[in-house]
Amino acid sequence: MLDLHKLAVFIAVIEEESFSRAAQRCHLSQPTVSGHIRSLEEYFQVPLFDRHTREVRPTRAGELLYRYAKRLLKLSEELEREIFLFAKGGQGTLFLGGSTIPGQYILPGVLSTFQKEYPAIKITLKIADTQEITRQVALGELDLGVVGAKISEKDLHFEPLWEDRIVLIAPPKFFAKTKEVTIKELLEIPLLVREEGSGTWLVVREKLREEGLSPEECHIVAELGSTEAVKQAVKAGLGAAFVSEIAVEEDIERGSVMKLSLPFEIERYFYLITPKGHILSPVAQIFVDFCRRSD
Repeated sequence: MLDLHKLAVFIAVIEEESFSRAAQRCHLSQPTVSGHIRSLEEYFQVPLFDRHTREVRPTRAGELLYRYAKRLLKLSEELEREIFLFAKGGQGTLFLGGSTIPGQYILPGVLSTFQKEYPAIKITLKIADTQEITRQVALGELDLGVVGAKISEKDLHFEPLWEDRIVLIAPPKFFAKTKEVTIKELLEIPLLVREEGSGTWLVVREKLREEGLSPEECHIVAELGSTEAVKQAVKAGLGAAFVSEIAVEEDIERGSVMKLSLPFEIERYFYLITPKGHILSPVAQIFVDFCRRSD
């Protein structure tokens, strides 16, 4: 295996431009430093220093190794630091994913309270659609996720956390006479929807099928990639849209959009995603316990 200690000695020779100064820096004898360099050259089967000059000058292979060696040692230091923090618990970094609605409208407030209680834990929050967050938690790229729909994934556990209601909004003068919408009218309304991986749209499609409606029968005029884009398109008069009530409460109060009454309600949970069969890191477990207390 590649010896990180020998790489550190190699870096010292490059940066000090001297075997003797590198030996002093690394608290080694000069013959030991020379031996480490020879060992690396034997390992890679290339000369790392130009021995035809009095100056300590790296070869092209030596320059290449220097760049990678610096990165390897930096990663090694980061690994040691993270493992130390992991073992201590209450400190470290939590890689959290949130689908659009919880990521933009719920988690910021939750994280603000969480950080006051656990100031030594750093949070990295990634926002994407439900399918993408689910995928990254399953791959171990994220520690935890909070999403708006339950997706079939055998390696993940979906725990209901917070309730939500999905409503149908439209431009203020979309319906001049009434805010009530019949099933027949629902199929005729120009509809704006979220992208395929959106938890909101997954839940809406399932509910429409329960009510005997096919989503393919709806008059879909645009598919948009974010809740904010959907809201702005509704305000611009492009059509109506199903959105989380949390995301449009202020817009409804201001009158910039109107909420339409449907012959059915669409309710759902936001789910906390955790990997099955894996021991959570201490910081991830702390956040899970915090969310359960905040439920």
